[in-house]
Amino acid sequence: MERLLTPLQMRSAEKISDMNGVSYSQLMDNAGLKLADIIKSNARSKRKITFLCGKGNNAGDCFVAAKHLKEYGFDISIVLLCGQPQSELAVKNFNTIKDSVDVSENPDTVRNSDIVADGVFGTGFKGKLDESMKNIFENIPDSALKIAVDVPSGGNSLSGAVSDGTFKADITVTFGLPKFGMYQYPLNDFCGRIITADIGFTENVIENAADIPIYRTSSELIHSNILPRKNNSHKGNFGKLLSICGSTRMSGACMMAGKAALKCGAGILITASPEKSADRTALYLPEGMTLPLESDKNGFALYDENIDVIKQYLEKSSAVLIGCGLGVTPDTVKLVCDIVKNAPCPVIIDADGINCIADRIEILKEAKYMPVLTPHPAEMARLMHCCLNDIQNDRFNAAVSFAKKYNAAVALKGAGTVVASPECVFVNNTGNPGMSRGGSGDVLAGMTASFRCQGFDAVTSAAMAVYIHGKAGDIAREKFSECAMLPTDIISSLSDVFKNQDF
Repeated sequence: MERLLTPLQMRSAEKISDMNGVSYSQLMDNAGLKLADIIKSNARSKRKITFLCGKGNNAGDCFVAAKHLKEYGFDISIVLLCGQPQSELAVKNFNTIKDSVDVSENPDTVRNSDIVADGVFGTGFKGKLDESMKNIFENIPDSALKIAVDVPSGGNSLSGAVSDGTFKADITVTFGLPKFGMYQYPLNDFCGRIITADIGFTENVIENAADIPIYRTSSELIHSNILPRKNNSHKGNFGKLLSICGSTRMSGACMMAGKAALKCGAGILITASPEKSADRTALYLPEGMTLPLESDKNGFALYDENIDVIKQYLEKSSAVLIGCGLGVTPDTVKLVCDIVKNAPCPVIIDADGINCIADRIEILKEAKYMPVLTPHPAEMARLMHCCLNDIQNDRFNAAVSFAKKYNAAVALKGAGTVVASPECVFVNNTGNPGMSRGGSGDVLAGMTASFRCQGFDAVTSAAMAVYIHGKAGDIAREKFSECAMLPTDIISSLSDVFKNQDF
C-alpha cells in the first residue's frame, strides 16, 4: 500500500536523509529534476512555462526544475511573488538560473503562459492567502496546465483545509511521499492528479521518520486478508456475531447492520433487540437469529431484565456490535457500559453506543480486547469533549490521539475516512456523496463487526470495512445515481464487490 507522510514526518525524513548521506541540497536537486521531467512529459505542445515562486525551499525546487526545462528547450519565466528567495538552498539555485531566464515580480506573466507551476508555499502553509495572491491564481488562464509543486498553495497538507483562492491544480507533483492532507477534503479536490516524485528517500529513512505509519488503503489490504474459503468450511469458521442494536422506532438500523454483516461473511448472526424490532428483523433477515429483549414503554431495551441472557449469548460470541439504533436512556447507558467493560469478546461501538459512553469514556480502557469505534465527526467531538471544528480541522491528530489514549481502533467517518489505532493509520478514498444519508453508518458498523468476528484484528477490520463500503457505494452510484442510491443499495452492491473482486 502507498505510504503517506504528515508535514512533520516529511521534515524528519529530510533531516534523517541528510544525516545519512543524501543532503538537503541533493534532495532539492532530485526534486527539481523529477519535477522538470514530469512537466516535460505532460507538456505535449505547450512550450511557455511560468513558475510562480515564494521565497523558501519550494521555490528552490522550482529553480532547479527551471534550469532543466530551459535545457530541454522550453521558454521559462520565473515570477517572484514574495520578493527575493531567502533560504540558503533557494538562493543558491536561483543564482544559477536567474541570468538565463526571464525573472520578474510581475504576476501578469501568467496570462500568456501554457503551463503555470505553483511553487509559492509548501507543506508548512497554514492560514489564509492574502487578496493579491488570490487574484494572481484567479487570473491564470483556463487553458493553462496548472501544476502544484509538492502541495497546492493555500492548502494545509495535514488537515486538508484550504484557504479561499487556493491554487487549483490539474497535477500535483509531491516529493518523497504524498502528504496526508492531500487525501483529506477539500484539499483533495484542489490537487488534481497526484504524482509522487522519488527524491531519494530510502525505506529506512521513511521508517525512522514516521512516528506512526500512514497508509492509503488499497485493494492490497483486501487481497492479502480475504482469501478463498476452504472446501470443508462450516459456519462456525466465520464467527458468531451478536448485534445488540435497534429499538421500536429505529429497527431499520439493526436490520441494515445485520444484513451487511452477513454479506461480508459472518457465519452466524444473532440480533438482540426489543421485541417489536426483533420481530421485524426476523422477517427482513431470515438468515439470522433474533433475541427479543424486554423494553420500556418507548421501545428501548431495559438493563436489569436483559443483562443476564445477553451475557449468556456473549459467552458464545466471536464479537459484539452495540449501538445502532439503540437509543440513549439510563438503561441503555448501563447496558453499553457493562458490555464494553465485561464482554469476553471484541466490541464494536457505533452510533448510540458511542453516545452512551461519551461521558464515561474511560471505560474503554477496561475492555478485554481492543474496541472499535465508528464515529462521525459530531460523535467524535462528543467523545473528545470538544467542538466539531476542532475535529474537522485536525482529523489526523484527533483520530490518532484518541486511539493511543484509549487503546482503541477508531474509524473517523467522513470524506477521506481516517482509521487509526495506536500502531498505524489508514486513510480511505473510496465512496461518494451519495452515501451521505441515514443508515450508511449502520451498514459500515455491521461490516466492521463482521470482519472482527471472523478473526481480523481491530484496525484491519475497520480499514477493510471502510474501503469495501466505499467501493460498494461507488457501484451503487453507477446503478442508481448519487441522488437516488440508498444504504440498502450499498448492501446489495457488496455482492458485486466480492463477486468481481472489485477491490
